[in-house]
Amino acid sequence: MSKGGRRSQHKSKSQKGVAGQRPALAPTKAASVSRWEMSAVVMVSTVLLSIVWLHWLTDVSQRPLRMQWLQSAFQASKPLRLPTWLFSPEVWDSWCETIHRVTSACFFLSGAVRANSAANGWQYLRSLWTGASSSTKYERDPFDLLFAIVWGMILFVIRFVCMQCFLLPLGHMLVSRPSGNPAQSETKLHRRISRFAEQGWVLILYATSLLLVVLAIQRQPFWVWKPEHLWLGYPVTTMDALSKAVYLWEASNYIHQVFVIHLEERRSDYWQMLTHHFVTLLLIGGSYVSCFHYVGFAILLLMDPADICLSLAKLSKYMGCTTLCDVLFAIFMLVWIITRHIGYAFVWWSCYKDAPRLTSFGTTYNLASGHMLTPTSYVFFLVLLGMLQMILLVWLGMILRIALRVVTAQGAVDTRSDDDSD
Repeated sequence: MSKGGRRSQHKSKSQKGVAGQRPALAPTKAASVSRWEMSAVVMVSTVLLSIVWLHWLTDVSQRPLRMQWLQSAFQASKPLRLPTWLFSPEVWDSWCETIHRVTSACFFLSGAVRANSAANGWQYLRSLWTGASSSTKYERDPFDLLFAIVWGMILFVIRFVCMQCFLLPLGHMLVSRPSGNPAQSETKLHRRISRFAEQGWVLILYATSLLLVVLAIQRQPFWVWKPEHLWLGYPVTTMDALSKAVYLWEASNYIHQVFVIHLEERRSDYWQMLTHHFVTLLLIGGSYVSCFHYVGFAILLLMDPADICLSLAKLSKYMGCTTLCDVLFAIFMLVWIITRHIGYAFVWWSCYKDAPRLTSFGTTYNLASGHMLTPTSYVFFLVLLGMLQMILLVWLGMILRIALRVVTAQGAVDTRSDDDSD
């Protein structure tokens, strides 16, 4: 047999062997992101566990035992001539009190009007779902920033656990396999499963957010369809436990999303999304400090429903339910326009027209009294709300392009994706 015949025979055997095996996939960007995410989760979990350990260590019941250990350490360290005051009970109690207050603020609400109401950190949690918590009011507190950051870290860890233990395995069961070349089909399948899990987390997050916002709004003395009530009685410097917890939790939500957006595959609207998160954080933080939380609750109520509808539409798309996806997308588009453009316009107009009519402008910021409405802050918040609406209008353009695809029987496709089948 000639060398050419042997070479062709060897090549055909090689192709036959490869065809009978699952195609090997080259390392993808998603794999490196996963390793980075694991490192980030380990680091964040370590910080959270350290805070929990410090909270337990400085608890009143643990202080005598720790003090005994410190005194024995002091006796053993006499050759080092350490200062006596460093191991005195007074210094130890002072440090424990300070650290315990900080660690408590990381997980529990601060700023209770009645100091004894916050003695038990879990007390307000037990009363969130009842009217009993309305008897305890909470003011703004500098430690509220710690609460928002730490719960953002907790959400980051919860997201990782939900993705790995529940949403990704569910995606392997429910996501439909794309047709076409086996290697490309396998790559697209893994991408769809990853995005299925991401949208599953978004659905859980915003459904929880909407539920909490609705429960909190039921306790507010205003109605969304009466926007002038957003300004009556300004400034209102106290909130019940649930309202304050929900408002700070919304800040935690967007803090964790600023980090998550860098872990997911980058979309074409990355900068719009990142700008949206920062603008939203500025609005939440600024409205909280300035006692504009009534307006904040109204806008939060308008934002969440559309995200829930969009996540449901995308999940049905990844599962291969094209018709259901198109129906849900039509519902999403309707909800989006009603809430994020029409309803949002009413709130913005109230900020523009009712705020100067029903409240008085101050000449300086008065953080103690809560009166932060000045000509400068008035323009600042109007501009931020306008920026948010501009971003929403950019996304509306993308939505209308997807709607055109549905009308022309091409199916709803996320135009932000690099993969047209997604």
